[in-house]
Amino acid sequence: MNLKTIKILMISAISYLTISPALAGPDGSPFEGLYLGLVTTKNTFETTASYLEKPNDDFPSNFTGITSGTSKDSYGAGMLAGYGLNYGPLYLGAEAAFIIDKGHSIYSDGSNTIKINKSNTFDINGRVGFTLADKALVFGLIGYSGLNLKSKGVNEQRADRLDYNTRVTAFQYGGGVEVAIMENIALRAEYTRQSVNDAVYRDGSDEFTFKPKTSRILVSAVLHMY
Repeated sequence: MNLKTIKILMISAISYLTISPALAGPDGSPFEGLYLGLVTTKNTFETTASYLEKPNDDFPSNFTGITSGTSKDSYGAGMLAGYGLNYGPLYLGAEAAFIIDKGHSIYSDGSNTIKINKSNTFDINGRVGFTLADKALVFGLIGYSGLNLKSKGVNEQRADRLDYNTRVTAFQYGGGVEVAIMENIALRAEYTRQSVNDAVYRDGSDEFTFKPKTSRILVSAVLHMY
């Protein structure tokens, strides 16, 4: 799924407004109240990295410096839950989500490699938007995102108990559209980006600083609990 696909979904959502009847929640909006959902995502993941040798006699360096790097994107899925309120056409909401959306980067010095993996993401965000004819919701979002990063060290030689496993924080922002298609059920398409804090990994005499960059296209099925 790419940006062209998301545009097609948004155009379809607007077209839907002209042909379907309005659905209503407790206060006249299908987006009011508690909701749960299933989400699928196309995750773009890449990092830039820097290397610094910090000599440690017990753990001599196996790495001589970064000469090349590659990154791989992934698809993923997860669950979300939130609560929304309408004040006329104005919409305010809060949402949390847990998504398994992998991806990785591999760096090499020509002979040795180190791999950093993204495992999952935990999001908390606030949403502000407006409804269109009580059939669609257009929204923007800002919030927190926590990315779980893992590594087994240079040439993946670390024992399990010495794995690098950390969650780095990020500022998340984005927007999307949600359309009521059946009573209590809506479809949502959105795009988000994360401004991620650096991750520092010390592996013996080798210190790596990773600077992740991520973005996602998400499509969700949402059940509104009214």
